[in-house]
Amino acid sequence: MNIPSGVGIIASLHAFSGLFLLIHVIISIPFIIAAFFEDAGLGFLGTFGAIWDWIIVGVHFSIAGAIVSRKSFARSLVKGLAAIGLIFGVINVLSGNMFAIFSIIINVAVIAYMGKPHVIQWFNDKTV
Repeated sequence: MNIPSGVGIIASLHAFSGLFLLIHVIISIPFIIAAFFEDAGLGFLGTFGAIWDWIIVGVHFSIAGAIVSRKSFARSLVKGLAAIGLIFGVINVLSGNMFAIFSIIINVAVIAYMGKPHVIQWFNDKTV
């Protein structure tokens, strides 16, 4: 059974997010070093931000890898992260950010898609 197209899209989005964040972190290294010459506190703040970004890069690549390798927890993980994103989207809309409606729509679509029977079957089928 081939990978469902929506699952492939979600895995690709996580891989691309990890890749773009990785490029961002690598590009920010010289600026963090320069910040240490300006103000040590600013440099440490930039360093902690870069460390956090490295962690998130690993999370994105791990999720993409788990989805493609059909790990059974990956579907629940993606649904859980989409639920968290949905909560934050609703909070953003309630605080006046109307552009967060797009985030709500995407997260609802991801949660609904990951609950479809063919997606559940693809993650549960280990005969490949």
